[in-house]
Amino acid sequence: MPNLDAVYDATRADVTDLLLSLSDEQLDTSVPATPDWTIKNIATHLAADATCVINGDFPTSFFDAFGEPEAVAQVNGWTAGQLADREGRTLGEILAEWDESAKTVSSMMRGEQDWAEGMPWFADRVLLTDVAVHQQDIYGALGIEKDRESVQVKVGLAGYIGTMDFRLKAAGAPAMRFEAGEKSWVAGEGEPAATLRSNRWELFRAMSGRRNPGQIGAYDWTGDPEPFIPFFYPYGVRADALVE
Repeated sequence: MPNLDAVYDATRADVTDLLLSLSDEQLDTSVPATPDWTIKNIATHLAADATCVINGDFPTSFFDAFGEPEAVAQVNGWTAGQLADREGRTLGEILAEWDESAKTVSSMMRGEQDWAEGMPWFADRVLLTDVAVHQQDIYGALGIEKDRESVQVKVGLAGYIGTMDFRLKAAGAPAMRFEAGEKSWVAGEGEPAATLRSNRWELFRAMSGRRNPGQIGAYDWTGDPEPFIPFFYPYGVRADALVE
């Protein structure tokens, strides 16, 4: 397992450098992966995430009902509040908040400071995965193909597969296998009823809700994909196809 604080810091630095290179018009670009948000909105959300975690302001019940409509509504309300609280701030102010909060977050990831009361034990992975997902969202909005084999993508994918493992077991659903080259994982309990073959990045994008059911069903499957497709959506089912 890599040092998550170092990966988080490096990913944040890369995102920050990219954001600072963009014009105001580019910052106002709508992001196809998250069509209700602009690139600046994503920057605001990432800065707010770090601050909220430090303050113990985190929708922990979302993880107790991962993917359920009420949990999705709760987390969407939480992120909308992040943006509303920071409305009118400049990019410089947003990045200054992220820079300051990230110092404490990185220290927490290293075990030098305690997490706020009630924070889940996997908070470090959640923060890193969120940055990795939105880094790719920004790349997609700008037509950039980069970091698809990065450590943060690998950590995020492992987390999403672990979450699917939990969800399949809780639902009493069959197990499924993921294959990406020579690497494979099984989510769920028992003999896999289906196998999905793709590359790590495509699996990462699908499992973060960036592919619609038709796209997921069109992957290279052995077995029936239909029973498993609903478990790909932690933030609600995506209606439109996203091609990156």
